[in-house]
Amino acid sequence: MSIRNAGSAIREARLKAGLTQEKLSEGICSPLSLSRIENGTIGVSPSTFQALMAHAGAPCEVFPIFENWTDYECFFHLKHARFHLNAWQLSPAYEELNLVEEKNWNKNKFYYQEWALMHGILQFRSGLADHTQLYDFFLGALHISRPEINLDDFKNLLLSITEIELLIYLAQEALYLNKPELCNIICAQIQAYLSNSQLTFLEKDHLLAEYAVVYAKYLIAIQDYEAAFQLADENRHRMVTEQNQCSLFELIFLCGLSCFYQGNIDSAIGCFKCQLYSLHAMNVCFFTKCRNYVQRVLSLAIPENLCSLPDIEIKSFTPKILLNISDFSNGIYSIYQSDIVTIGTLIHQHRLHQKLSQKILCQGICSTSKLSKIENGSLQPDVFLAEALLERLGFSSREFIFWGNAEEAKIHDLQNYLRLWYKWDMTQIQIPLQNLRTIALNKNTPLLNQTILFAKAKYTTHIEEKIQLLEEALACTLPDFNIYQILQHRLTRNELTILNTLAFSYLKVKISHQSIIYFQHILSYYREVKNDIIFDSQYFSVTLWEFCNALYSHKYYQELLDLFSQIDYSLFWYTFGTFGSFYFYYSQALCECKHYQQGLLFARYSCALELLREAEDNPSLLSSYLKADFNLKIDY
Repeated sequence: MSIRNAGSAIREARLKAGLTQEKLSEGICSPLSLSRIENGTIGVSPSTFQALMAHAGAPCEVFPIFENWTDYECFFHLKHARFHLNAWQLSPAYEELNLVEEKNWNKNKFYYQEWALMHGILQFRSGLADHTQLYDFFLGALHISRPEINLDDFKNLLLSITEIELLIYLAQEALYLNKPELCNIICAQIQAYLSNSQLTFLEKDHLLAEYAVVYAKYLIAIQDYEAAFQLADENRHRMVTEQNQCSLFELIFLCGLSCFYQGNIDSAIGCFKCQLYSLHAMNVCFFTKCRNYVQRVLSLAIPENLCSLPDIEIKSFTPKILLNISDFSNGIYSIYQSDIVTIGTLIHQHRLHQKLSQKILCQGICSTSKLSKIENGSLQPDVFLAEALLERLGFSSREFIFWGNAEEAKIHDLQNYLRLWYKWDMTQIQIPLQNLRTIALNKNTPLLNQTILFAKAKYTTHIEEKIQLLEEALACTLPDFNIYQILQHRLTRNELTILNTLAFSYLKVKISHQSIIYFQHILSYYREVKNDIIFDSQYFSVTLWEFCNALYSHKYYQELLDLFSQIDYSLFWYTFGTFGSFYFYYSQALCECKHYQQGLLFARYSCALELLREAEDNPSLLSSYLKADFNLKIDY
């Protein structure tokens, strides 16, 4: 889908939703401006585009095109702030938000509104916020786009994702201010709105989880503990499946709280232990607040090992005061100005900054001639090529790519479904795999063919066949790949994931030493190539835990401990799905090297993290191993 057809995408979504230009533009821009956006005579920032598409109930978006480099930098830092905030890493989120403020939000009121939302969430999660002040702050942020909104009756409004989140947090603050009726009124309208929206399932589920946190608190406040547990537990399972930890820590705490008030003390303690050990492992300050609540408010006796863990510092962040932004724009600009930044401009500038040749960047995915045309703006890439090029530049495609039409949206959803590999078997993924294969036959691109071969390989149980499929998948884009020459390449998400899986698969065949060789070279790639933190957190963390497994399987215990001392394991704080698996082997290696107390601590972390992601078999396995090998009891 072309970069510059945002207007046609908006028009298509508006007509499909049966909306007038007056209705769609409400709270965002004038109907005249929307008309000009739709006919392509003016441009629109990503933030404004998101708002318009959300109003239309459209699930997907087009490539971003930025007004200027400041526009791009604000967009980029807001994405990173959200990334840190979703993992409850508050200090780096605060730093990213400060960078947006230094750019003066590009004088874009929608960037400012999103920035304000995240500052409010930051204050809440610090545990030190004044709730009256925070309620007023969220309301003021909502008034940026909805100055006349009536919280008792907004069900007929078309809402952006930022507006939905602001309303959810307003409902929460109303509850803390002893206004349960207002909380209930807002929540009822949000729940109905989300039920009827056409957002992507990941966007909708994220918002439903945030809503569930607030409404479960309301249900506990009115003493409907059974309903609170059902709501929190249902959404907890969904967040585990989607590997989304943003609301997960609160949801499992609310499950424990509901159990406590129903008199099911053992289940309550089980939830609290799982949450608290996980929070401590991931260095989240919410640990300190929750442990204090369990001990001082609920007066629950928790294990001494949990009591003795040091507090995680709760940092205060200076509250912000909303500014008068009457002179800010609504993100609309002329498409003919000279400093517009397109996807081609981004690729070109990042490639030059990293001193990469076109040949290395586009190897196996397109010709250098095509890349030249993309960079100079004479050719627009499809979504999947743009995604691959950005990933080879070290950026997560989640930061930039927006899906622009129904087919691309379908492929996006199919790929996300297939990536949730640990919850499905071959029978369950046959239909989405066949649907993706049908689309790929029409497109016949190496990138989609690679995706299909890799998905098939993941669900193949015969190890030799799996390795063959993985090698075929890698050859789609890197036909002459040699692991010893990995530093001569730049790799996409799929290519790195295939290499990880291939290295891990070698553990189960006669040439198992090949696994160590592969992981060592993949690790050297990450050390040499400075990827963005979002990219590394998604893929490097998988390399680390699988390498840890390989080292342990070969009884290289000291090498495993050395690996842990050499890496930045804070990346795991953003990927709870792999952290517990890493500690599963690391804790045993510590015990093998006679560091028993440390081994027990990291074993407890592992058990909690594995229970958090509902991998229930692993804690009992680890417990039995430590008991059999070292006569140690984890007490998790």
